[in-house]
Amino acid sequence: MRIRAVSIVGSLALTMIAADASADCARPALAHQRRDEATIQRLETAWSIAYLTGDTELEACLLTPDFTEIMSNGIINHLREELALAEKNKGKTADQRSLPPVQVHLHGNVAVGYGVSEKRVEGELKKSYFADYYVWENNQWRAYFAQQTSFTIL
Repeated sequence: MRIRAVSIVGSLALTMIAADASADCARPALAHQRRDEATIQRLETAWSIAYLTGDTELEACLLTPDFTEIMSNGIINHLREELALAEKNKGKTADQRSLPPVQVHLHGNVAVGYGVSEKRVEGELKKSYFADYYVWENNQWRAYFAQQTSFTIL
């Protein structure tokens, strides 16, 4: 009887932990996903805002555990580094209107959100091409790879 009680309590604890983990990802920005361009565009905006405001919880829900990114300076980052970079933005605000438009390419269970952004760095206008790759798993999109390529506009 005692072993059964411990087993039941252990099962309940694991269920509560699993419920807490999934509750962390129950965000409006991640809800109601479909395999369409509009969903990828919405996720691109959510990801950008999360990064710019330091919302690492949303990023952890959206990005796969094996997420990899080639930065504009050539450095290869993984999920841990992405979350650390976003963490530095905690408490900052972001204006969705300043985000660049995103084009979407869908192919089966894979999607790419891509575009061009511009910003001034030390007085120079720089363009950055970006591409974010998603995979459809368990009825949701997860970002698994990203790449940025920057150059100075003359």
